[in-house]
Amino acid sequence: MVFNLVYMAKPIYGGWVTMTAHLSLKYNYPLFKITKRSEKGKRNFGYNIEYQNLNINDLLKLDNILITALDKHYYEFLHLFPDNTNIIIHDPNDYKNKDVIEFLKRSNVFTIRESVNKHLLETHNIKSIFKYHPFFEYNKNSFKNNTNDPCISISRIDFDKHTDIILKSNPLIKDECNKIKIYGKENRLYVNFKLKDLNFPEYWKGKYDKTLPMSYEDRDMLNNCKYVVDMSIIKNDGGGTQYTFLEAIYQNCILILHKEWVEKGELFKDKYNCYVIGYTDCIEQELADIINSENIELDKQILMNSKEIMNNNINVLW
Repeated sequence: MVFNLVYMAKPIYGGWVTMTAHLSLKYNYPLFKITKRSEKGKRNFGYNIEYQNLNINDLLKLDNILITALDKHYYEFLHLFPDNTNIIIHDPNDYKNKDVIEFLKRSNVFTIRESVNKHLLETHNIKSIFKYHPFFEYNKNSFKNNTNDPCISISRIDFDKHTDIILKSNPLIKDECNKIKIYGKENRLYVNFKLKDLNFPEYWKGKYDKTLPMSYEDRDMLNNCKYVVDMSIIKNDGGGTQYTFLEAIYQNCILILHKEWVEKGELFKDKYNCYVIGYTDCIEQELADIINSENIELDKQILMNSKEIMNNNINVLW
């Protein structure tokens, strides 16, 4: 079956966009957006893929629609889609709206983490099909140069990403070169509320380019990176993969994750396929201790074990 992908959301950065790109690249699925007027030409979506704008009437003529992301700006169209329309639910924030819940009850729902699959069933009695994040095996050597940051964060800068933990750890990291550099789109409210006294501008490099491999100023961000730090905590979610995790592992980086994410599932295990922190009252010191230590042999083993995680994402069929 060939899906016609439909991106029904405003964000141009983040996991929604990345998953849509991996789906399109891996299976060569066409991508569409809803606009007032249909266009014959295509536009750049990022990640070396294109999309076509269609009005809702033209869009509904497509077979096998798969909605890859949905936000409030597109709720007005939900009642027009037929029963058994396919839709991907990323996390519990996707179904807080009652109109979305009613739509999901008559849709073919896919979830990409088992914790979300379970939560949707328990809270709304909506069954969904769990599928692994699809991963497109891109060329790791597309760029001639690298950023050469040994420790980085590549998540959005936001409340649920807890970037403040990373900034609090940086003064505790002994080697200046190992201080964690931060890349990604910022939530300005979060920055002003939580990060203004933590030297955020010193460590934030800005948004990275929408490319595979991930790049910043035409340089690969992950090729010479040792640790990727992700402090994601999402209520009623976790345990599984995110694209920042998968891209890090694919390019031989070791993950440092928060226990509140890890303990929602059984995939990640401390000192087996990642490092896990959050077990003390001083989590920033836990993070700094890992980076300050020479863990050469353990790091090799963790990286080797983490590669096993990728098998499901590489081999999954959508």
